[in-house]
Amino acid sequence: MNLQDLVYFNYLAETLSFTATAEHFYVSQPSISMSLKRLEKDLDTVLINRKRIHKNLNLTETGEVLYKHSAQILQTIHTVTEEIHDLKNQVVYLGFLPTIGGQFMGRLMPHLTKFSASMKLIEEKSSDLMLQLVKSGQVPLAIIGSDHPTFADDNLLQILLKKEEVALWVSPENHLAKKDSVTAAEIQDELFISLEQGYTHQRIFEQWTEDSHIEQPKTLYTKEIQTALSIASSTDMLAFMSDILVEDHPRLVRVSIENAPYFYISLIVNKKLNNTNHFQTEFNKTMIELAESYGGE
Repeated sequence: MNLQDLVYFNYLAETLSFTATAEHFYVSQPSISMSLKRLEKDLDTVLINRKRIHKNLNLTETGEVLYKHSAQILQTIHTVTEEIHDLKNQVVYLGFLPTIGGQFMGRLMPHLTKFSASMKLIEEKSSDLMLQLVKSGQVPLAIIGSDHPTFADDNLLQILLKKEEVALWVSPENHLAKKDSVTAAEIQDELFISLEQGYTHQRIFEQWTEDSHIEQPKTLYTKEIQTALSIASSTDMLAFMSDILVEDHPRLVRVSIENAPYFYISLIVNKKLNNTNHFQTEFNKTMIELAESYGGE
């Protein structure tokens, strides 16, 4: 079976159009027809009904079977090709969140010059998503944030990089701006802005409001950190954030919370992937040593 024939068939099965398939791959329509005939000859079956009695093209039962598996086959081949390429070129992967890991990259990179030319940075906005990528082995190690100091997963190595209190961030005109700290009771009726579900800060916020007996807090949720900070800086709303996400925002004042919750930043490593790529293994070891030298500051 010709691999390119399978590529053509997969797209043809999706569009059910010889014209669209030919245009997509910059080839002639006869080329697509010949490719389909080769596949049908190899598999000894008809894959697409294309007689004139049919108003539109449609997949036969065997065509449906091939289409069901073709995307997976092509994805597997793509993955194998990438892994071989990465191994030959000694590519190493590091996952991080720009808002979190980005603050550590300036300190890490001077110690990673041996790997910098072959490093691939995998960036995601959500720590939860990055955690799943590491657990699944799609990313071997990453810098992420968490609402817990440790993960209950024997397949993960976790090294704490930083632990910081979550605080409230308000505009200079806000009536809380001159306070050093506030209690939960003092802000019971305030309007909050926080990151939405799927973000670590949202879980920290909900747990904190529950522990502080703030019932049904008035909250606006957003998926963008900068949106939350912009709104807080121009309104009376309170942004619930850790310091690392805010940096030195010129229009926000930090107000501590009594009995504040913590945000944990860690390097996590998938231990099951050790020895799969000697260069990646060496990179992981270097990253672990660097992380341990920070000592959870």
